[in-house]
Amino acid sequence: MAYLFKQKLNIMDLAGQEFRPSKILIYEPEEYLAALYQHHLRLHSFEVMHCLALEQAKLALTGFEPDVFVFCADADNASSNATVEIWKLLRSLGADFPKLRLVSTGLNSSNDLISQLMRAGVLGHINRKLSRPQDLAVVVKSVLQQV
Repeated sequence: MAYLFKQKLNIMDLAGQEFRPSKILIYEPEEYLAALYQHHLRLHSFEVMHCLALEQAKLALTGFEPDVFVFCADADNASSNATVEIWKLLRSLGADFPKLRLVSTGLNSSNDLISQLMRAGVLGHINRKLSRPQDLAVVVKSVLQQV
């Protein structure tokens, strides 16, 4: 009985707290993929913002203050300049946003690229060849549970 009473108090303490949905910022140049990702993330009560360009994502990081940043690791794969910009952004995120969790997506992701991403601070990676858009919500939920 004491256990039930204690649990009831804990639940009541939680009921008094304000619920704030986790914020997810997506950098995905493909609009149809971004729409799919947004749909599945919103089904899990996440607040989602999407950016088509890397410059928009940089600005949104400070204004939107996301909990998770989902980015396309091989965006504009033909342009090595875009890849260099993503790596510069990743290096700056650790210092500027220490609590920000990173998740990458990619179509042509080699094992070498994935290991580089993990060393850069990425907590999860989605290979678009081997996954479904709804899998992103599962990965984001598990990344948010990590301390």
